Amino acid sequence: MQSLDRAVLSDILPAEVLRNMSAFGALSDHFVEQVLAGGELFRLAEGEMLYRQGEGADCFYVVLKGHVKIYQDTQAGCEIIRTTTEGESVGFPAMLAMRPRLFNGAASDECIALKISCQSLYRLHELDSLQYEIFFMNLSRDMSRFMSDCARRSST
Repeated sequence: MQSLDRAVLSDILPAEVLRNMSAFGALSDHFVEQVLAGGELFRLAEGEMLYRQGEGADCFYVVLKGHVKIYQDTQAGCEIIRTTTEGESVGFPAMLAMRPRLFNGAASDECIALKISCQSLYRLHELDSLQYEIFFMNLSRDMSRFMSDCARRSST
């Protein structure tokens, strides 16, 4: 994972693209700027790991560009749970539960991800609790989609 300077982000992703992402829907531009400022930007090459099964989960990620494959290593091989879309959050359920990660996350193609720590998330609440509530609902929606995919896989 290569660390990226936030200054290059506007060249890669204009503000109007960020506004349409699931994690940032209905948020003010100022709040999105604060989310970006409090996080860490990373570029991942195809196949590079974002996180590993069993790791502690003190953060989550928003996939800003590219896709992340969420999968589990099983005796039968690699079982893909979900491939994210741009703007979707990943790793939020494990962070929220304060439990080790149940799955692996790897870039399906070249990817840019924003890492948001527990501390950064808390600071966003202090900054603007109403905008934080909207952000939390957006993250919860992503989490619900992920859990739905997990339930669908286990029923087949």
